[in-house]
Amino acid sequence: MSKSSMAVVAAALLLGTLAGVVWARPNDGPQTAGETRKVTLTGTDFTPTQEGMDWYNYGGYVRCDGLECTFTAPIVFPCLQAVTVERIKLHIDDNNASSTASAGVWRENPSTGAEAFWASVGSPLGTSGGVKTYSSGVINKVVWPSQRAYIWLQINDVNIKVHGVTVEYHVNS
Repeated sequence: MSKSSMAVVAAALLLGTLAGVVWARPNDGPQTAGETRKVTLTGTDFTPTQEGMDWYNYGGYVRCDGLECTFTAPIVFPCLQAVTVERIKLHIDDNNASSTASAGVWRENPSTGAEAFWASVGSPLGTSGGVKTYSSGVINKVVWPSQRAYIWLQINDVNIKVHGVTVEYHVNS
């Protein structure tokens, strides 16, 4: 093969590789699960969503001393890559036989204003008899670095302490 033919072949291979990289755009689907990691949010992380609610934040947990309190907390994933949220877990001491608390995970895309609700988990009616953990179903949704995920927490009455929410995820490669 002549040097000019080799140069043409090398250029064609380079262009083919570049075209493949350009067309291999990320999609919004989950990728193969890597090692499951966890981020846990406690009372310290939650901010009330409305003024005038009768709530308390003790750092280790939040509680409501009124009929309903709502809070939000950002989920900060300690990595630069996209992640796939697998599930959320609610850690709660529910001593109210007639009311519940629940947490939901949302994704916000600031560049488009689009918001997506993914899943929720709540305490069952009745008392838990101490701190219990309840898990959402499988979520498997992707959060890209250009997006933001957060937890919406709702406590529906008194005698319910939410000790935290754990977000299980894996890093996409």
